[in-house]
Amino acid sequence: MSEPPRSAVLPRLRPPVMRLAVAGLIIATGLTLILTIGVNRPAAEGDEPKAAHASALPAPNAAAPPRGVPAPVDRPNASDEKELAAWAKEVGGLTGIPARAVRAYGLAEMWMRSDAPKCRLTWSTLAGIAQVASKHGGEIDKDGELVKPVVGKNDRVGPLHLSLAKWKAHRFRASRDGQRPDPQQIDDAAVTTARALCARGGDMRKARHWWSAVAAHGGSTTFAQHVFVATKRYAKASAAAGR
Repeated sequence: MSEPPRSAVLPRLRPPVMRLAVAGLIIATGLTLILTIGVNRPAAEGDEPKAAHASALPAPNAAAPPRGVPAPVDRPNASDEKELAAWAKEVGGLTGIPARAVRAYGLAEMWMRSDAPKCRLTWSTLAGIAQVASKHGGEIDKDGELVKPVVGKNDRVGPLHLSLAKWKAHRFRASRDGQRPDPQQIDDAAVTTARALCARGGDMRKARHWWSAVAAHGGSTTFAQHVFVATKRYAKASAAAGR
């Protein structure tokens, strides 16, 4: 007697049981979709920022990025807050950077004009660094504190990813209120980063000094290339300010 076809000897689910099995499968699939929709999977800790095309990255040391519209004039014996706030609001609207972050970068540029006049650092370079490092720190409250603290790889802290060594060497309290400097406060982070960049003694208008300082800050030439792209974009977007 020949063996029946294999399909003929498989046990058959009774109709109600089969319907329950199919229903369970549909429910499980639906739950999987619900639980995974909207999940933002962070990049690996060691990932470098990536451009859409490697060919779009600028050649190192070929040129310094263009300079953004200047921050207001620093008046040591008068308050600059009104002018700075208005400037930051306009530049933020043109560039897409949160105005509270633009204010911090502009303040740092203003102070470096007197503290390190030969450095010639611009707010747009600080904005480029912050964009690549942390997208400007995410949400910032009215006092300049990051709602969610930023801690990067290799013991880097704050929205501009300062190394702990540079933070300790150059930390500064931007409000000068007697409190300790805070790397998660956008003004303190921006001014401290400016002091660290300018401490190298170079003129940031010159390509070799700009590339050297920014690469040293971020730890790689690739980092500096991405900062160049962001800095250039912000500088060009800000050109319409004051018109």
